[in-house]
Amino acid sequence: MTIGANAVYGKRGRIGLIVPANNAVIEPELWSVLPQGFSVHATRILAKGDLTPAAIRRMERDTDAAVEQIAATGVDVIAYCDMVTTFIMQAQWNETSMQRFAQASGVACISAWTALRDALAALGVRRLAIGTPYPASIHALVPDFFRSNDFEVRSHATLDILSMRDVPKVDAARLGVLLQQLDVRDCEALLLLATDLPTFARIPAIETEYGIPVLTSNQTILWRALSELGSAAEVGCLGRLFS
Repeated sequence: MTIGANAVYGKRGRIGLIVPANNAVIEPELWSVLPQGFSVHATRILAKGDLTPAAIRRMERDTDAAVEQIAATGVDVIAYCDMVTTFIMQAQWNETSMQRFAQASGVACISAWTALRDALAALGVRRLAIGTPYPASIHALVPDFFRSNDFEVRSHATLDILSMRDVPKVDAARLGVLLQQLDVRDCEALLLLATDLPTFARIPAIETEYGIPVLTSNQTILWRALSELGSAAEVGCLGRLFS
């Protein structure tokens, strides 16, 4: 494909991402399926070492500056691309922070949690199987969070990965190990959480195998961002959510 000399990137819409610095997954995944005329632009916040509550709270201190930086790019929607923050920060952190970010930037702001929440509502599902790569001590917070939001967690499992830099290295075989730990009987959706967990290449096959919708962090962020821009229906390769 030849790119014309007069190409205007993001002519139909620019999606701004605030990305933890360890994440080598979300930008390639979004670019791989992005409809023509849209673009993705990212700024990064410091995240390194082991995944611990202290590391996440340190990262969160950079979010307001990151919003200012990505807003300066002239984006049309901003996505805060970290799911684990949801389970570590105080209740309603996502809702109050996205409202603050939107007021500061003047554009719509979503997060990994608010995107997933809206996707679950769109599909009308309540009974869930949930897989994560998180350390066991952090994964233990996940079921209670969903139950506190009126979901039924029928099955859950984790890869128990401590080092942040190891999550983007999860391949299809290791993802399969995670899936084998989940019992999806009587579940209405299967959730694979973490924006640094590679999933896009597997979503259709997993849905075919298990017969229920699959929702992942990056998939739901893209769906919600494109919905904000009126173009979610143009992605046809990421499962039932987009159909």
